[in-house]
Amino acid sequence: MSAPRHGERGTAARSLLLTLAVLALLAVVAYLLSERNARQYTLVLEDGVLSVKKGVLAPMGRQAFKTSDPALAAAYAPLKPPSGFVWKEEQEFEDRAALDQALYELLAKWARDDIASEKPELVERAMGWLGRADKLAGISGTQREDLRALRAESGYFEARQLLDKAAESLRQARERLRLTAGSSSRHAGDAGAALRRIDPVVDELYQAGRALGGTSVPPSTPTPTPTPNSNSNSNPTPTPSQTSTPKR
Repeated sequence: MSAPRHGERGTAARSLLLTLAVLALLAVVAYLLSERNARQYTLVLEDGVLSVKKGVLAPMGRQAFKTSDPALAAAYAPLKPPSGFVWKEEQEFEDRAALDQALYELLAKWARDDIASEKPELVERAMGWLGRADKLAGISGTQREDLRALRAESGYFEARQLLDKAAESLRQARERLRLTAGSSSRHAGDAGAALRRIDPVVDELYQAGRALGGTSVPPSTPTPTPTPNSNSNSNPTPTPSQTSTPKR
């Protein structure tokens, strides 16, 4: 009787060990799948917004990308694509470098299209696309060179817009100085001196903007700086005839 019982106990022990080994193997597989899933990123288009999602530490599942790092939060914030953008399906990426390179291709295309339009509002939007692309640390060397080229191309139009804005601001300043210079204000003299310096600068800015194809309005013809008459209320200087002594 002892031999069969001993054999039964051995079989039970082997079954227990086999069960524990299978459970351990399943646990290892689950952990590896969870670790892999936690490293994955996904680009998803939802309600017209392109969002980055990150896998959770589980064999399956994901959530919106969250981080306490402001730089990463800015790089992976939801994007509102241009009208007409089509995203047929979700795309998964094994690491951040692959995600960054895919995001760059989208941002660079949008920026290139906006810059080619030469429309001020679209060129300004292109600046935003390039700003986002510049935050992607994992782009390739080739993409980094492409980004520099796009920055150089957009810089031309950005400079043109800045010149237009500067010329307009100086024109407004000139009109206010002209008003002050022609008044009895105690600042009239300083305003007149500044006005004489600003007039040629406004013209130079306009010419520079025109050379770049800008849309700034031609500066008005400078008018002579008004000289305030501070003695308007004083008595006039008497003439010699007024001061002569009457004949007796």
